[in-house]
Amino acid sequence: PSSCLVLVSWLAVALAAAPRQVPVPPLVLVDVAVENADGQPLTDLTKADFAIAAGGATPPIEFFAAGPEQPLSLVLLFDASASVNHVTRRDDGRMSIETWFVPRLTPRDRVHVGSFARQIAIGPPLAGNSKELLPVIRKALDPREADTLGPSAIWDAVAAAVDALATTEGRRAVLLRTDGRATGNRLSMEEAAALAAAAGVAVSVVGEDWEMTIQQDAQTGVRVRPGVALERMANITGGLYLPDRTIPPAPGAILARLLAELHGRYTLGFAPPIRDGKPHEFQIRVSRPGLTLRARRSYVAPPEP
Repeated sequence: PSSCLVLVSWLAVALAAAPRQVPVPPLVLVDVAVENADGQPLTDLTKADFAIAAGGATPPIEFFAAGPEQPLSLVLLFDASASVNHVTRRDDGRMSIETWFVPRLTPRDRVHVGSFARQIAIGPPLAGNSKELLPVIRKALDPREADTLGPSAIWDAVAAAVDALATTEGRRAVLLRTDGRATGNRLSMEEAAALAAAAGVAVSVVGEDWEMTIQQDAQTGVRVRPGVALERMANITGGLYLPDRTIPPAPGAILARLLAELHGRYTLGFAPPIRDGKPHEFQIRVSRPGLTLRARRSYVAPPEP
């Protein structure tokens, strides 16, 4: 329905340097996933285990929250275009979400359900319970055939999902399921990823990772691998990329892993050493060896007051 459509405020999202309602001077808040050598979330770290390097300085960590101390706001974003039915069949995907994902949401979680093909639609935030979510998810995964035709504006849809999360508090994330065949976009992948990183939204992707040839004319074609762009978006924003070669026909355990990773993240807050309203890179380090960290790699510094 038209009431569910999100008009993307491109400029507002681009300027969303840090989550709202933080102390003055505003802190940069960063969500960090930490996994052990077996790929399992590590949930017993403390503030003393982390260090931040930014602008040639090591700013102190002024805010720290672990695991469920922070609520989660999530957009489930489904590619509804006709080309999508390779990663999982729609029925398998729906059943996995219903039995593995939704029951593991907490009452504090808020979930938007979105889809894109002919048009981009992002629904309002719903409580993390099956009564409200399941009918909306079923509808998103069962579009009319006419709605599956046309462009597949993946990067614009990600930007719309980021915009939907712009005023939410706590951890913010997008879980995107797509085949990566992006067409008809206003934004590039790099632009959409930059918007997500600036807003502190991690984009995790369940997508395809195989090479295809797009025919240009009778004699020529272009060989592309959609997974490259999907993986880069996840890396830029601090999300997790899961290619199709790792996904079973019924990906319930994969979805449970994604949600456990989001619930188990740490949130670190630091005062940026430079306040100029511009993008800056930073690094997060952890004292324990043998761990894997995922977090966005840049932030937009708040301007001087």
